[in-house]
Amino acid sequence: MLNLVHNRLQQTLSQLDAVLSPQAEPLLQAAGAMLHAVLNGQKILVCGARERSQLAAHFARLMVGQFEHDRPGLPVISLQEFPGGHEPYAKPIRALGTHNDILFAIARRGHEGLQPALNAARERGMTIVLLTSGVTEQLMSEMQTSDSLLCLASDSERLVHEAQLIILHTLCDLIDRQLLGITE
Repeated sequence: MLNLVHNRLQQTLSQLDAVLSPQAEPLLQAAGAMLHAVLNGQKILVCGARERSQLAAHFARLMVGQFEHDRPGLPVISLQEFPGGHEPYAKPIRALGTHNDILFAIARRGHEGLQPALNAARERGMTIVLLTSGVTEQLMSEMQTSDSLLCLASDSERLVHEAQLIILHTLCDLIDRQLLGITE
């Protein structure tokens, strides 16, 4: 039984490596855009489709609080859906989002459940960082040059969810390191 556990862990680590390795450059781009925004007085609005709203709230807590290094809180707001709303997250984005703010949107696949939020962000002149899974080429055609796409190549719900959590933590770490000048 112990061998089964070891094999399962090794298999998961191997799968995560295959899904996450191609995200190194997009992660640097996304972290740079987020840091640039907050250093220039902008904020990050973060939302997640359905169960991904928990990941969005987790990211906001880490950025307002701290991740692994002591630093001032950063202006990151986790958005909540309004009951009965026909356009998820659009209303708070229109109320809070300003030109050059960041919308960090997290979806299970594509931009499912988030199209109204993405449209509202475009209306407000915001930069979009989209964390999702699916076909990169299809999603890139909808992104602007200032946007960042973190698109995981997997159909496994479990694997995508685990990888998205690792990406959130990596974004926090990259932002902290750049903000605090940590090079190690």
